[in-house]
Amino acid sequence: MLETVCWDAGTARLLPRLLKGRTRGPVFVTHRKPGPGKVVSPRDICPDTGLARLSYGQARMLLDERTTLGGKPGTGWDLHE
Repeated sequence: MLETVCWDAGTARLLPRLLKGRTRGPVFVTHRKPGPGKVVSPRDICPDTGLARLSYGQARMLLDERTTLGGKPGTGWDLHE
């Protein structure tokens, strides 16, 4: 299933800084390499670091963890904010 991600004007202003000098590979990656036996497309692996592309679910979880109110899970920002 594909999920649509909507980019806003604020994102559009930040992306050039994030992409500066990049010529290949995913922009947002996990903190570790894919495990053995995990089938991952070469397009989803950073050719410089070997790290895998960050999934939508992982991004949602990380954003919620970092923006929670009073440490209560589920109270942080979502990807549409």
